[in-house]
Parts: sequence; C-alpha cells; structure tokens
Amino acid sequence: MSASMEPLVSVIMPVHDSDRYLADSIGSALAQTESDLELIIVDDASTDGSSAIIDKAASFDGRVEPVRLEDNVGVARSRNLALSRARGRYVAFLDSDDVWEPDKLAKQLGLMRRTGLPICASAYRLQVEGGRGDWVFHVPPLIRYEDMLRANYIGCSTALVRRDLVPDQLFDPALVHEDYGAWLLLMKGGACACGIDEPLATYRVRRGSRSSNKVRAAWGRWQALKRCTDEPLVRRLGFFASYAVAALKKYGVRHGS
Repeated sequence: MSASMEPLVSVIMPVHDSDRYLADSIGSALAQTESDLELIIVDDASTDGSSAIIDKAASFDGRVEPVRLEDNVGVARSRNLALSRARGRYVAFLDSDDVWEPDKLAKQLGLMRRTGLPICASAYRLQVEGGRGDWVFHVPPLIRYEDMLRANYIGCSTALVRRDLVPDQLFDPALVHEDYGAWLLLMKGGACACGIDEPLATYRVRRGSRSSNKVRAAWGRWQALKRCTDEPLVRRLGFFASYAVAALKKYGVRHGS
C-alpha cells in the first residue's frame, strides 16, 4: 500500500511496557486477511523493550506507523493521538497484549456492509494470567444503546467503527473505563452495533491490571454511566445492578460450554 493512499482500516494500538506480548499483538494485526490497513502504534514512554519491537515491525512492514511519546500520557490520550492521525474509512482498536484471529477484520467488514451498521463487535476469549483455561464473552447480533447501559458488549480490541462516526478526542482520560465511555457516547445518538458471536480476539488479563481489579472495574463502570449518559440517578443504579449480574456471567462462561 502506497503511503499516499488511504487505507481501508486504521488500527490503533497504544503501548506502554508491553514487550512480553507486543510482538504477538502486532503480528496478529499485520497478518489479517484484509490487508488494506495501517497500524498506528503509540509508544507511551515505554521503558522496557517495547520500542525495539515496534522499530523492528516498522522496518519490515511499511503499514506500521510508530508514534513516540517522551512522557507517559495514558491509554486514552494515546488512542486520541492515534485517532487524529488515522486515515482509514474504518477504525479498529487493538491493545498491546491482545491478539486477533486472522479473519477478524474481514468478517466484521462483511457484516457491516450487509447490515449498514456503523459499529461492529465480536465475542472474545479471556485468558487470565495464572488461571485455568479460557473463558468466552458472547455478544448478541444487535447491540443497542439501551443494551450498553446494562452491560458492555463491546470489548475494545473487538471494536470496528466507521471513521466518520468517531471524533479525534473520543476517549476521556478522566475515566477508568474510557472505552466503555466512548461506546456510550457514540451510541447515545442512536447508533447501533452488529455483533459476531464468534471469538475473533483474545484478551489477556494480567495480574495487577485494571481488568483484574474488580472494585476498580466497578467504580469505572459507575463513573462512565455518570459522565457519558443523561440518565437519572435511579435508572443509573438499575443499570449498574444489571452490569454486576452481567460481570458475573462474563467470568463464568467457560470456552466450549
């Protein structure tokens, strides 16, 4: 793909000290059967071997665009910076410790074209570090704003969004779950998402990560409901209760069951 051509998909990857899994994550993006993409990697002041891995990937594949930050600004600002550089007609998000199945983008693009919906998410596997086996989080075929108020059906590394729907400053740095807040904001105006109930991504939950801290996760969910919706307090409390139930199911559904 020529640098002067607009890619079909801009893949956005924020990175901070992720050298353990980063090469696999980058490789899963570059190995997509839908190859018309750019991979914008924002190195958020990494102090481990992440920078060298990014440099190597860029030297081998011209679709990789590294962005270096001298100061650690966090995942929300890193994603926003990448969004401001994105040239694709669609935007996908891939965290630096997650991986995609090779046909992830192709299947999602096909479904979005058939349905005309501007957002697509898929089921995904959860690999908990030190845990036993994998879990699968499932998604319905149609995801509405009302559904998202009750549970976050859009895993960030599964999201594919039409670029014209996405502002450059989509992610709020003040939120713990900035991705959930982003989907609420995008869908509050009436946009719906289509879902592929097939695990097209694998999430790694590392010890000490925010995903592994259930109290912090719960606070982040409440925070997003408060800042990114116009719902009154009583309804927010009801939606938060629904989230708690969904969270229990999320970690209780084992792969293959």
